[in-house]
Amino acid sequence: MTTLRTRKARWLLFAVFATSLGSPAAADQQEQADSASLPAPEIAQVAELGQEALPASQRDPIPFIDPAALPYASQHPILFDVFPAQAPPIVDDTVPSITLRSPEPIDPPPLDELRVVLDWYLSPQHAALLIAQARGDFTRHGLDITLNVPADPSLPPKLLAAGRADLALGRQAQLHILVDEQQPLVRVASLMPTPLSSLVVAADSDIETLADLAGKRVGHAHDDSLSPMLAGMLAQHDVTLDELTLDYVNFSPAQALLEGRVDALIAPLRHVLPHHLDVEGIRVRSFAAEEHGVPRHDGLILMANRDTLATQRSEIKRLLLALEDATEWALNYPDDAWELITRNHPALDSTINQRAWPDTLRRLALRPSVLDAKRYAAMQNYLYERGHIDTRQPLERLAVDLHAP
Repeated sequence: MTTLRTRKARWLLFAVFATSLGSPAAADQQEQADSASLPAPEIAQVAELGQEALPASQRDPIPFIDPAALPYASQHPILFDVFPAQAPPIVDDTVPSITLRSPEPIDPPPLDELRVVLDWYLSPQHAALLIAQARGDFTRHGLDITLNVPADPSLPPKLLAAGRADLALGRQAQLHILVDEQQPLVRVASLMPTPLSSLVVAADSDIETLADLAGKRVGHAHDDSLSPMLAGMLAQHDVTLDELTLDYVNFSPAQALLEGRVDALIAPLRHVLPHHLDVEGIRVRSFAAEEHGVPRHDGLILMANRDTLATQRSEIKRLLLALEDATEWALNYPDDAWELITRNHPALDSTINQRAWPDTLRRLALRPSVLDAKRYAAMQNYLYERGHIDTRQPLERLAVDLHAP
């Protein structure tokens, strides 16, 4: 009996305790019943997801917490190995954090210098060089070109062979003779790839053929104008140089004929000399070298020193490109080219040079580096067979094409 009463008392006590706490299910049912009687809340349309729409844990980035600052850090030293503290940034006081002034300008690379000795006093036949210098073609190709006029027409190849110049202007026949004399010269460009040598006499003189030159006085400015040029021309008429009186006229061939000091002139100036004499009142008769037994040849060439060519190859190739640019522009704009030349070299602005300009312009080489190997072989054979040179040379000792593949 006692046991039954004890069990009933225990169940009664449990029922009273449950009633005091309340039933969760019953509470939910009562809350739903109460909320059913309230009006429904309005739902606004969200145009974009803002911070307020995100959970609090995602609204702001989680800050870094230094484990060493936690109260229990000293009790858990392993945290220092798993989560090492961030080291403060190293600030170098010697490096400014901002630019205090504009950076220094970058200097252009230095220009490569080349010294060029002309074959003659300054004249329109040097147009490619003068235009390239005036237009800045040399500078654009990284070159600083110095042009020098020789005190004597025979000096340019001598200065070049002695290493006192980098390049020199000359003539093809002259080159063959100098190489035969063991001079270290080589052709690198043809500025005028047509013959320029001719014999000039007054139109009213008694010299109607080359045979009439026997016993006459002939003026000349270059040794190669006599041998092989004039000698080869006279050979067709059985006349030799020994039958002439030869007069060296230096830089004044026209003046010698005007003053009557000579009866004829031999010079590589057919594009200028007749115009000069005509302006002075003397009409002339001309005998072209290639029409009287001399092979066709380059009238004006650019020579380099063979011993130093390898070290200057790049500079010379760029010079040739600059000459191509200048020549093509001059052919496209001949009037502008002439104005540019005379503006930079007023001494060339004369009636004689202006008349000679069209004849000069059409003789300029559009591709100066191009080498006509057949032409050089023909001239060498001509000179050798007539005793003007002692040996035949390989082509590469005479001339090269620096732009050849």
